[in-house]
Amino acid sequence: MRKAFVLVFLLLLLQGCAREDQKNLVFTGESEHWTGKFEVYRIGDKAEERFTLQYKPNERLTVPIDFSYSFSGGSSSTKGYSIKNNKIVARSVSSYPFAQKSEEIPIHVEWAGKSEDVLLKSK
Repeated sequence: MRKAFVLVFLLLLLQGCAREDQKNLVFTGESEHWTGKFEVYRIGDKAEERFTLQYKPNERLTVPIDFSYSFSGGSSSTKGYSIKNNKIVARSVSSYPFAQKSEEIPIHVEWAGKSEDVLLKSK
């Protein structure tokens, strides 16, 4: 009986550890001209991913931009994006693998002959 109790306790403990890994994640970072945010909201075996890239200076950015990022769950690359209100917001739904809390997500941005890298880290 005692062995069965210990086994059940260990299974519950392991289940708790698995749930810890399933929490929603938020990665943020900034550079001289850009702030970035990548959010992962887990829903069962899928995840909604929200990517936000914001141009920081007060002047309005009117030129198209190129940007790319990658993480363990995938990557994205966009060329000639017409930015609106100095901000990009992209959403997608994906399956496994999810981004991991311990990883860093590099973003590369090019605009008006300039380029900059933003490194996102988990909060």
